[in-house]
Amino acid sequence: MKIFKTALKNSLSFSKKTTLILAYALLFCTALFAQSKYSIDYYGILADGVDDNMSKMTSDLYYTQLCEINNYSITDKREGIKLSSIPDSSKLNTDKLSFYAIITKAEDSSKWISTISIYDGVKKSTYSESKEYDSFYKILMEPKSSLQQTITALLSSTASSSSAQSTSTSTKVVQSTEFLSGTWSGEDSIDKIVIMRGGRGFVIFKNGASMNITVEIKASGSSQSIVITQNGKANASFFTDLPRELALKEAVNADPIRWVLEASDDNTLKGIKSTLILNNGAAKSGTVSVTWKRKS
Repeated sequence: MKIFKTALKNSLSFSKKTTLILAYALLFCTALFAQSKYSIDYYGILADGVDDNMSKMTSDLYYTQLCEINNYSITDKREGIKLSSIPDSSKLNTDKLSFYAIITKAEDSSKWISTISIYDGVKKSTYSESKEYDSFYKILMEPKSSLQQTITALLSSTASSSSAQSTSTSTKVVQSTEFLSGTWSGEDSIDKIVIMRGGRGFVIFKNGASMNITVEIKASGSSQSIVITQNGKANASFFTDLPRELALKEAVNADPIRWVLEASDDNTLKGIKSTLILNNGAAKSGTVSVTWKRKS
């Protein structure tokens, strides 16, 4: 009987110890999984043609939604209401992820395009996903779950090189402007774009107007941009989205039209065009998404 009591006592003692160990292990695992899985620097939005109030509202919305997602540690890196240009990848944190969004008005449409971008400082690669909205307000109405799904998909891209090739924005390195020489098309208002060797060219509009352009290749860290800029005075016929009278008035002091593009392959250029757009009956500086295709 004494032996049985001793065995029972030892068994209960062992059970208590086991339970205590399991409890500590559970607490440790809970704490471990509660730690942030992703550390992300938040740089805000680039949204030309959108007033400061709407820009701040949208930037704050994205930031709040990111902060509410589990396993994300967010650092606010915003220096103003909105970005003036795409963040320079060479200046971004090399051991963290960086988040920014580019919002543009779709060309010849009332729709808006929001492009969510994640820069992986370790892999020195940018992963992007775009979504089209019927109006700007639809962006503000987007639920947190939608942003989380987008971010999750992009983060999956950073974790798998094979996945990254299929879901990230692919780019081709352009060695010189000679590679770009030829005839291009792609915008509804433009008949053709002719790029010549030496970094010059011209744009022929369907309304008969012509524009001289300069072509530059700019590198920033691991990223590369093809910058095409209007060379010469503005012409009202360049601003085909504006009513004629408004275009005549605004062309006098308009900034040069500018394209910032990337080569996705030998025959495709994609990016944004900075120009005058129609906003509530007025002309404002803004950006639209464009795609050019090589014709010859």
